Amino acid sequence: MSNELIFFSEQLNKMLDPNVKEELESVQKGLMLYRQELVYQKHETEKRITATVQDVVPVQVELDLLAVAFSTCGCKEDFFCRHRMAVFFSSYADVASVIEWVQNWRKKRPVVETPPPIMLANDLLKAKTNTVLEKDYSAWKTFFTSAYEEVIEANLHLPPYLVNEKIRLYLQKVRSKSPLEREWKNLYSFVADFTSLLLTMRMIREDKMKSEVIRFFHSLANDLAEELHTSVQHLSRQARPFAFDPFLEGIREDVTDLLDGMDVLKYEKIDVYRAIWSFLLTNPVWRRHELERVQEKLASATLQPAEESSYQIADIHLLILTNHDGEAAALLNRLDINVIPYLFYWLKMFSDHDMDNRAAPYIDFLNRKVRSFLKDLSSYYQASDFVRTFSGPVGRYCYKMNRMDVLERFYRECMPYSYWNYANFLFEQEQYKKWVEMHIYTDISIDVIGTENLKRVAAQDPALVLPLYYHAVQQTISLKNRSAYKQAVRYLKKMRTLYKKMKKEDVFLEYMKYVTESTKRLRAFQEELQRGKLIDAK
Repeated sequence: MSNELIFFSEQLNKMLDPNVKEELESVQKGLMLYRQELVYQKHETEKRITATVQDVVPVQVELDLLAVAFSTCGCKEDFFCRHRMAVFFSSYADVASVIEWVQNWRKKRPVVETPPPIMLANDLLKAKTNTVLEKDYSAWKTFFTSAYEEVIEANLHLPPYLVNEKIRLYLQKVRSKSPLEREWKNLYSFVADFTSLLLTMRMIREDKMKSEVIRFFHSLANDLAEELHTSVQHLSRQARPFAFDPFLEGIREDVTDLLDGMDVLKYEKIDVYRAIWSFLLTNPVWRRHELERVQEKLASATLQPAEESSYQIADIHLLILTNHDGEAAALLNRLDINVIPYLFYWLKMFSDHDMDNRAAPYIDFLNRKVRSFLKDLSSYYQASDFVRTFSGPVGRYCYKMNRMDVLERFYRECMPYSYWNYANFLFEQEQYKKWVEMHIYTDISIDVIGTENLKRVAAQDPALVLPLYYHAVQQTISLKNRSAYKQAVRYLKKMRTLYKKMKKEDVFLEYMKYVTESTKRLRAFQEELQRGKLIDAK
């Protein structure tokens, strides 16, 4: 680990500036925490160091030895905080001198900038203009590509933490050439992110990177896709001068690359493709031509399965945008459960644009296929997260269109992952009998349900909640320990109260006879029944 820690120390030395007050304080306070021996529960591996630092409250720290920027702390500070510094010093002390590191870092001198020469206003304007790229799509794209190759691709042989630093420098270089005008700045930002995403996808497909490095590019691709979703909507809302037309034409030609290839970024790239055609490329003729191109590609039977799936999603999306809803639904119904994650975009789009009536075929497809889809997911968390995500748009559609039957079917098909959503729905709809049956079926403890809900149901019909108490008594007695027996007695007393309200005390007494007789060998439980005055002492 010593080599990795030395690399980390060098990277940290370059990143922190002693002339910046916040960073100087981080080093000073981190040194103090280290000297006071407030770093504990430390665990070191070749790639990471984790530890707890006792400050005002304990905080968890994780240092990523491959990339300083990926180090985290429970204090949530954006910069390299005192807690991270304390953990660094604690480990660095094992391989080198902490005092020497601090002294060397303090020797870094501030850069003294030479004041620019006095220039005439006309010369100053020319100089400022020269720092900005020509407003031309090809020129922008060439600049981004050459910068990407020069700053990132040429340095893939470097240690992982330096590759991550090169990515940061590339993005900084790209931003430095942004136009001054606001409307052009937004377009430039979009084209920069779009081109960078295409270049990153190519990098991942070519698989030229070490396993430690590839995660940086996956993270970069995800960040770029998120930025594109935001910026494309900003662009769609601003005025577009005629000078934008050649840029839109260029984007239209390059957006087709998002459908090609079989990389692992299929969801991200398809969502970017749909967003661009939804918000930016709104020309009806362009959309019709793209639809024809996509359908020709599908008919050619030359696509790999992953590419075919991307083209099918594109086909449906363009059919929706060109108002061919019948054809879109027909194509959707020919696809398998793998298309389900892509439905969210369309459901949200229909909801956001007040076109809920068009969502029906997609929700019907979801309800028919979702059980099989959830069964194929690898974890309970994934399935629960999926249900939670889709409950929003499905619920909005059903409440707006007054289709409670559709919403109930969705929750029913998603069981057990939709348990709480379904329970709340049934309670809200006053379907109390189903509500009780669902709790018993899922074996949920009556204590988890909530006393207020039980009281509300009991007020309407005490008989409805009795099955829950019967089930709870059986569950607790089967645990065969004293605390469980006490809890069972409390449930039995609740049942006695409910039977009194119903004026059916004789039924409760018969039940008590059964309970007493069937548990006569459980001496501790018999004692608890006597203490609770549910049976007489012998």
